[in-house]
Amino acid sequence: MSVHVGEVIATRVVADGHRTVLIEVGKPGLSMDSGMVCAFRIQGWGESCAVGVDAIAALYCALAEIGVVLERANTDGHHFTVVGPADLGFPSPPIDRRVGTPAASYELGELIAIRSMTIADERATIAIGRPVHAADGEFYMCPFRIDGHPHAVASGLDEVQALLTALRMIGARLQLPADWPVSRAW
Repeated sequence: MSVHVGEVIATRVVADGHRTVLIEVGKPGLSMDSGMVCAFRIQGWGESCAVGVDAIAALYCALAEIGVVLERANTDGHHFTVVGPADLGFPSPPIDRRVGTPAASYELGELIAIRSMTIADERATIAIGRPVHAADGEFYMCPFRIDGHPHAVASGLDEVQALLTALRMIGARLQLPADWPVSRAW
């Protein structure tokens, strides 16, 4: 499969010792084979991608794959850490279910992922907007909407953390398994 990141929707800067490394996540798109694909680039390591049944699953799988690449690199002698007051933060089993509570309200904006699903015999549509800088310029906000629930926003130190927080908040609100973007337990 040919890999091209395309439109970057989220970034994270990590450090490998004294060297900074930029991670870029592309907007999920249609896969040539089937489903959706989400490409990502780790500066100095090249581009790769992950696939999923829809945009939410592909995005989640890409974030998880980035975590696997960085963990593997750390096992092989690298020293990847997040630049700033956080851990690497990419999902890996078991997934931390802590959620944040943002204090601001943002419009959904540019839609980057959507999923319709049935939970307890009720149909729900989940829409995730592109992460944006918060009004204070210090944090990033990731707006999302679940049919039948109030419009919500997740926050993070960067776009990746805001996306992960949004995924965790959605899972918590709908009482889904921690790995709900890829699991079939709902």
